[in-house]
Amino acid sequence: MKTISLLKNALFFASLLLVQSVAGILGTAVALEHKYNGIIQQGVNVAGIQVGGLSTAEAAEKLERSLPPPAESTFEVQDGGKSFSFKLSDIDARYDCRSMAATAFKYGINDQYVIQLTSLLKRRAVPADVPAKIVFSEDKLATIIQTLKTNWDSPPKNASLSLSNKKMEIADGKAGYRLDYNETFKQVRLAMSEGRLQARAAGQLLEPDVKIADLNIIDTLLAEYVTIFDENDRNRSHNIALASAAINGALVKPGEIFSLNRRLGPRVAENGYLKAPIFIQSQLALDFGGGICQVATTLYNAALLANLGIVERYSHPLPVNYVSPGRDATIAGDYLDLKFLNNTGAPVYISSNIESGTLTVGILGTKAAEPGEVRITADQSVIQPQVVLQYDPSLPAGETRVRNQGKTGYTVRVYREIVVDEEVKIRTLISSDYFGPSDTVLLVGPKPEGTEK
Repeated sequence: MKTISLLKNALFFASLLLVQSVAGILGTAVALEHKYNGIIQQGVNVAGIQVGGLSTAEAAEKLERSLPPPAESTFEVQDGGKSFSFKLSDIDARYDCRSMAATAFKYGINDQYVIQLTSLLKRRAVPADVPAKIVFSEDKLATIIQTLKTNWDSPPKNASLSLSNKKMEIADGKAGYRLDYNETFKQVRLAMSEGRLQARAAGQLLEPDVKIADLNIIDTLLAEYVTIFDENDRNRSHNIALASAAINGALVKPGEIFSLNRRLGPRVAENGYLKAPIFIQSQLALDFGGGICQVATTLYNAALLANLGIVERYSHPLPVNYVSPGRDATIAGDYLDLKFLNNTGAPVYISSNIESGTLTVGILGTKAAEPGEVRITADQSVIQPQVVLQYDPSLPAGETRVRNQGKTGYTVRVYREIVVDEEVKIRTLISSDYFGPSDTVLLVGPKPEGTEK
């Protein structure tokens, strides 16, 4: 009995191998026949349209007749709650029927053009479906993706503090968004090559630097300083407003050093700055960013009064008209900067605003535990200009004219004092500045006749 059972099993496996071999031979024969006749295998569809048994040319013609014009369709790009649509006619879209027919012809055929048995059996159960392929103008798609980027891109908005009637109000920030142009273009192109009319954009949420949680601890106006400027000087006023807006809302964390140069960036035309008077080697000249030193000066004095640590500060070569000598601050290029250290142990927030020719900079933070009032004092010495006589034979005899009116110079030592109950507890030297005088130059004509030489 055991021998008979083994014999039956052997016959069964032999029959199975014979069936597989015959199927393989038949499949090979069918594949070779269709290969050399240029006929697409039965069971192959394109976008749901049957093309099996047709030549590639016949299949392409059928697809052109059967597929609706893609130009009438709309493509949608999505990302989260954002959506953007455009018509395929905007990018000259059309179906590539010849390419789809050629792809359908290759279904189930390997490199030697032999139909794989598993593929053949699979198509008998579920027909193979080649996705629709759309071709289009990539230049026009690039323009649309750029429009999408312009519409969707937005900078993050920081949480902010405002001070009204000594009352603080906090406004929440908002995340921004930046579209990845190249990756989004690839995703849209891929979707169209697969016959899909929807793709997901590639983008990134941009979190604000200052969040509402950063500001909840701030409860006090530590210091405020005000300077005045001439609104009629349009270019200079424009630069002051630009720099004021740039520092407004800056949050300086405990132990962090604030750099005005880093905050403002280059003062160039590309960043919106205009030409206005600046000091160049003690002479006035026009250059981009003239006026920003008034913002630097106002911020510097607010930082002094807030008892922040002054890390870097430079004075002008000559006194300025909006603050007393020794209380000014200048910045230039990337080599002269204004820097201060937040030494309070809590975040500080810079507020800067302009109204009717008045620039106000405030430093807000957490009320200090130590009592004391901050005062800024100065020891100033005046240096009178010298008078220099220059002979000018072209002048009438005995006449004198002023060629250059001299200017007073100063030496100034600025101190920061901590005062408790009207008593100075701490006195710290902040700066020592020298503003040299300029000579008064008088032109003197020849002596009148009859006078001694």
